Amino acid sequence: MRVVETLVIAAAPATVWKTGGDTANIADWVPAIEKSSQDGDVRRATFVGGGVASERIVEHDDAARTYVYEYLSGPLALRSYRSRFTVRDHADGAEVVWEADFVAESADEELALGEAIRGIYRAALESLAVLSR
Repeated sequence: MRVVETLVIAAAPATVWKTGGDTANIADWVPAIEKSSQDGDVRRATFVGGGVASERIVEHDDAARTYVYEYLSGPLALRSYRSRFTVRDHADGAEVVWEADFVAESADEELALGEAIRGIYRAALESLAVLSR
């Protein structure tokens, strides 16, 4: 399944990337994450209400303002998950695109998981917009 959330933020792309591109500190702007840390290319994110996810940062390009990560383990019922976070130039500031391609453990879970991920992304982008102003 593919999930894509996009938001135009009225701020300079470099300002948005300074927060959004800091892979270790996603808890600063993702409301669903209580705390986060990173050791090398492995990021750990503790969800509000419990559960810790481990993710590997597989690509990080400051010049292109993009990074890619993969889900290694955690509370979500995923067989595979690969996500890209990108901040692009836009006439009104910065366009942030957060996209994921994933396969749930079962087809029954896939739609609900897609909606949950979409909700997490949307709330996070709105939070990032507030922090970037």
